[in-house]
Amino acid sequence: MFVRMDFLKKKAKYFEEEAREAYEKNRFTLVLFFVEQSIQLYLKYLIYKRIGDYPKTHNLKVLFENLNRLIDISEFITENEEIIDLLTTSYIESRYTMMEYGKKSAELSLRFLDKFKEKFKNEID
Repeated sequence: MFVRMDFLKKKAKYFEEEAREAYEKNRFTLVLFFVEQSIQLYLKYLIYKRIGDYPKTHNLKVLFENLNRLIDISEFITENEEIIDLLTTSYIESRYTMMEYGKKSAELSLRFLDKFKEKFKNEID
């Protein structure tokens, strides 16, 4: 049914692998970038499964809000607002500025990715 969009899920898993590898190499800024990319693609996949399309944006906050309109994840969003904000900002900063992120931010982002995957495990595994 959604074979065509399975590439989103496949790429999300690839970015997760890259994030974990970057962490092992102490490339903490890349960890945040790759985690953001992974979650972004998972969100697009989850939205597509429900409505047959997804927003053409790279903004995690917008993607979470779109998914929240389809299923109630408002509590999850509220509980994780700070890390969602950090990842949303890191998408731009890690690419276009001299901003560097440290080990703590990398660990927080990886834990959030694990938490996100646990929440949606029935849909993305």
